[in-house]
Amino acid sequence: MTARLFFLFLTLLGAKVQAQFQSEFSDIPRIDVHTHVANDIPAISRYFDVRNILLDQHAIDLAFWINLGDGDTPIIDLDTVLKAGKGRMSCAISDYTAHDGLMHSPSSLKGFMDQGFVGYKIWSGPWYRVLKNKEEGYPYVDDLAHEPTFAEMERIGMVGASIHVADPNGPWNDRGDWLTDPIEYWKEITAWHTVLTRHPDLKVVMAHSNWLICQDAQIDYLRYLLATFPNLNLDLAATFQYFYMVSHDNLRAFIIEWSDRILFGTDIGSWSDDAVTAERAQQYLRAFKILETSEIVNGGFFGGPEIQGLTLPREVLEKIYYKNALRIYPGVGEKMIKLGYQID
Repeated sequence: MTARLFFLFLTLLGAKVQAQFQSEFSDIPRIDVHTHVANDIPAISRYFDVRNILLDQHAIDLAFWINLGDGDTPIIDLDTVLKAGKGRMSCAISDYTAHDGLMHSPSSLKGFMDQGFVGYKIWSGPWYRVLKNKEEGYPYVDDLAHEPTFAEMERIGMVGASIHVADPNGPWNDRGDWLTDPIEYWKEITAWHTVLTRHPDLKVVMAHSNWLICQDAQIDYLRYLLATFPNLNLDLAATFQYFYMVSHDNLRAFIIEWSDRILFGTDIGSWSDDAVTAERAQQYLRAFKILETSEIVNGGFFGGPEIQGLTLPREVLEKIYYKNALRIYPGVGEKMIKLGYQID
């Protein structure tokens, strides 16, 4: 057999093994708390196609999604979106205009909760994402104009659903393509710390783990945040592709230590081509394999370098996959029971 044919054989064998991967935790439902399908009803149906692929081919129960809107597109018709979700979706109001002042007034938030929205998604990302130069003025997340909103969320118990602050900042020799300036990165993180200090009772999920997962020292800072603010939680959305940047043992120890406060998420959005559906299933599969197995996985949810699997214990996976979401997001537990799940 020539070297080229042997390489082709290994490639096909690897694809077959991945296609045949069966989760050892088929009885654990998974909730994706960070999705962006918004009002795209056809795309919601494709989410169910992905669910069916994972269930039928890999014994993985992708049971539920939290829909955070999509960029500047908030969820307009909640009833229609929930109907399309067939009891397997809850929704948050969303706001991507923090640089112009938050969209929703504090007085409107209780009404959104009463309608059935499970939280408030706020994108307060870096200034360079929305402005050509910083001199035009860009408030950080701790701007005093935002204070009435955070205070009202704290008062009524509205969840800060995957609040986005900063962008990834890797180690000095691998800064990546997002936020290459560590000084700017820490200004944004510090601003978020100020918000948490002002509002210790604010129940919040930090989107993308606040990107404090691209360096080992950042993980230590995450430990500090979680120890300091007991109502703080984090999701893993779009973080998997950065796991190669940190110590495998450190990351695994952190996730196990703080498993009560970590939630599964992906940052998946909408797609219009049905041919992409199988690819989306493979993206989920890679993320699950990273968390569950010791395999070398070829990229995270959104690709990237090879990642060493974390082989997390069952009790940790249960918390990350669904138990923490049931604790944080109102009404999700009741929906899961209606779907026939036995919730501990």
